[in-house]
Amino acid sequence: MPFFQKIKKTEALEQERTQLWNDYQTYQKVEKSDELKNYLALKEKVESRPFIEKKRDVESLKYIGSPEHKLIRQFGKLEKSKKLIKYYQVSESAELSRFNEIAKSDQPEQLKKLTRFVKNGEYKASLKAFKQKKKSDKSNTDLWEDTEAYSTFKAYNELKSSSDILFYQRYAKLAAFQNYQNVSGSTLLNQFDDIKKEINSEKFKERSAYLQDPKRYEKTNDFKMLSDFETLNADPEIKLYMKYNDTDAFKFFRDWKLTFQEDFYNIDKNVWSFVTPIAQKGPGKNFSIANQLQYYNNGDNFGVENNLFTLETKKEECQGLYWDQKFGFVNKTFSYVSGVAHTLNHFKQEYGQFEIKLKASKLKGVISSVSLVDEDEEICIRLFSANGNDIKGGLIHTDQHGYQFDTVRLKSPVKGYVIVSIDWSPEKIEWKINDKFMGRITDSIPHIPLGIRIETEVIKETSNLPHRLDIDWIRCYTINR
Repeated sequence: MPFFQKIKKTEALEQERTQLWNDYQTYQKVEKSDELKNYLALKEKVESRPFIEKKRDVESLKYIGSPEHKLIRQFGKLEKSKKLIKYYQVSESAELSRFNEIAKSDQPEQLKKLTRFVKNGEYKASLKAFKQKKKSDKSNTDLWEDTEAYSTFKAYNELKSSSDILFYQRYAKLAAFQNYQNVSGSTLLNQFDDIKKEINSEKFKERSAYLQDPKRYEKTNDFKMLSDFETLNADPEIKLYMKYNDTDAFKFFRDWKLTFQEDFYNIDKNVWSFVTPIAQKGPGKNFSIANQLQYYNNGDNFGVENNLFTLETKKEECQGLYWDQKFGFVNKTFSYVSGVAHTLNHFKQEYGQFEIKLKASKLKGVISSVSLVDEDEEICIRLFSANGNDIKGGLIHTDQHGYQFDTVRLKSPVKGYVIVSIDWSPEKIEWKINDKFMGRITDSIPHIPLGIRIETEVIKETSNLPHRLDIDWIRCYTINR
């Protein structure tokens, strides 16, 4: 409930507003930037389910237990196989090369033919026939050594005892060679060769290296995308945008348009006038009325120093006009001087928000006020009125009973400067002090443009002067349509 809202200190509230305004400027800049477009596109991508699952899948990959790892282990076991070890020892030996060279020659086949001749009885039959021939023919002088059978037998003995044939026959009986022959063309050898070919392929090496690389994900395009996103996500301006996005933090800036701003670098007489419109239309200079002990001079009591607009009310004897109900305008000697300033010649506004940062001396008998008024002074919205500790706002209007003043109490524990604001709409006027709701009026709401009026009035004899009304700034807004 607004009534129980804690009132903020003025300095803290201004810092908060300034920060929010600066944040809004940054937000608008980022909102139109290519960086934000890129960030939002990356955000959608990296936060998508497929992207997250793909990242998890890549990072969860392990070399140990993978098909590649299993194949390497299987190959390692095969490399330790005694059969294969002996097979490759033989396959790379000079003896096997010599054996194969002999096998390719005609010596083994020749030996087979010669052996058949000798062992199958053909040789013996030839020898027997030769002997019988010699026996039956005493005149036969042929020699056995000259026969073809003997030459064949002799060739057999020479070949059988040759170093190549002896080596060939001995080597063929070796267990190592027998193992070599058994392994050649076997499933075991084919499996070993296939695995060896596979693990030496570029594809297998790349896959194994990929699985063993702890930074495998960092080498992907997805990682670059994620890195780009994280860089933008850490950017202070992007973070600020995301902090405020989808909130109504900037609602005021979007809903309201600044129509009047006064920071009082000087007194701009194109903005501020020091003679009231009624006085201007009448005697041409300010005048006082009943219950006012001060005279409004021509702006001499206003000053600007360090961007503060100050109105001083002084005890000072002067001559001025007074409106007497019986005699009209008469000259009178006043003991106090003050001033009035207004924007009716420059700025008027119907409805909107009106804010003013001010501080007034708490002196009884001197009323400091900031109002929205019309030129005929028949309508007056009091933003702020202070008489000592009696601080209020309200609406002055006329009805069948004459002038009426509907008031709103503006009590605040804040010392020094406060920010007084009203929200004026066709249905109501609401008052706030430092953004805390103070009250509202819903009857007799004005529906005409009004200007800003600043003044102090002396309504009681006092010696505790000068009295100061200090104004730091004024802001006025209208609905941004």
